[in-house]
Amino acid sequence: MYFLLSGEGPTDLGVCPNGLAICEGEQHSQGPLAIIMSQIAEQQIMYSFIDTHSYGFISKGELKQKASELKKKKSLRLPGKKKQKETEYYYRNARSLALFAKEKQEELNDDDVIAVLFRDSDGSASADRGHWQHKRDSMIKGFQDENFEKGVPMVPKPKSEAWIICAVKNNPYQGCGSLENRSGNDNSPQSLKKEIAEILKGQTSRTQLCELVNNGTIDWNRIEMPSFLAFKNALIDVL
Repeated sequence: MYFLLSGEGPTDLGVCPNGLAICEGEQHSQGPLAIIMSQIAEQQIMYSFIDTHSYGFISKGELKQKASELKKKKSLRLPGKKKQKETEYYYRNARSLALFAKEKQEELNDDDVIAVLFRDSDGSASADRGHWQHKRDSMIKGFQDENFEKGVPMVPKPKSEAWIICAVKNNPYQGCGSLENRSGNDNSPQSLKKEIAEILKGQTSRTQLCELVNNGTIDWNRIEMPSFLAFKNALIDVL
């Protein structure tokens, strides 16, 4: 089994070294959500895909390039014209990652490749925040339109900081659903990014957040937020 990941930055799924657009697991600097993903998978498949390096990473920029090529060759059938502006980004990213995943299947001569696409849903209270389901559905549609059955959307609401705050706030894991109703705007007076920095006293680097996952401070088993459970259950389903 091989996992192909795509994230947005070092503090979600991690990054490739030296600005590389594509890298294999032994090169990848994993982020905290990649470790959480591996821990969830390990309960099902009985090994860590991070420890065994049985995974790869595709940068957001590389998916964008693939989407540009795809647009020239194929019609990008979007899930409804009224939703196009909001969901096209998520749809195109999913189709692009599905194409990379099918290339990896051919390379490995193995159909057992799982693709996980992380993208924050973001949005402000007055705009897109309420359309998380549309964005997630667009990813699913993108995987489906490439006939790829093992694609997993990883879409925090509104962004990954909400999942982490759930675990590290004063009353951890309690009432975390309300965090999903917060603005994803980093310039908001109630910015999630500012809040997590205050809670962790600025200790929010990739390595510091990974340590919180590895030492159990961030325990994914106790996160009961709808957007997190949607990801977790989708991952378990393909496993």
